[in-house]
Amino acid sequence: MTNLDDAKKLFYEKKYLEAREIFLKENDLYSSGLCSLLLKDEKSALRYWSKDKKTSPASQWGLCVLRFIHLSITKKPTFFQTRAFLEVYLNLFLENNLIEWAQNLVSCCDKLYYSNPETYKFIARALFANGYFDLAINFCKKSIKLIYCDPEAFLIMAQCQYLLNDIAEALDSTNRTLAMVPDYYPAKLFRKILKENIEKKYS
Repeated sequence: MTNLDDAKKLFYEKKYLEAREIFLKENDLYSSGLCSLLLKDEKSALRYWSKDKKTSPASQWGLCVLRFIHLSITKKPTFFQTRAFLEVYLNLFLENNLIEWAQNLVSCCDKLYYSNPETYKFIARALFANGYFDLAINFCKKSIKLIYCDPEAFLIMAQCQYLLNDIAEALDSTNRTLAMVPDYYPAKLFRKILKENIEKKYS
């Protein structure tokens, strides 16, 4: 196992201070900045990402996030930066109980979708993964208004509805998913689960 593997292991264990020490020794400035951010050490995150910004799109995204968490959008990320990092950062904030930062990041979404129209869906996925089902449904609906033929957004909404015990709505959303993409296997499997639940309920 390499030093970077050790650092990544520590990171996933939320031992950010120890992980940062190794990342710095390995000159991984992006990861050092991310550890710093999750330690609420914004000054260090800014320092590491600023040193790295000319070569790393990830660090450029990090510099944007330092503004987003304070509701400032002076520079927009690229399409690919939003696609690669928005959901990841929202997950990290929620998992680490950085709720205000998560809320502020979500509050920037109406501007971020100009960089990437799938922004609302990325937010919905993170909210769904962290148990915020009602909010996830709201963001799925926002996403569908922009990109109607997005089966994944319908399926995320269906899964949230199911977990909120709204089986009829979940089945409707799943059927709409399959109307767009009849061979979408996750939706086919989920519809089978829904039908089994309905049969048990009325048997």
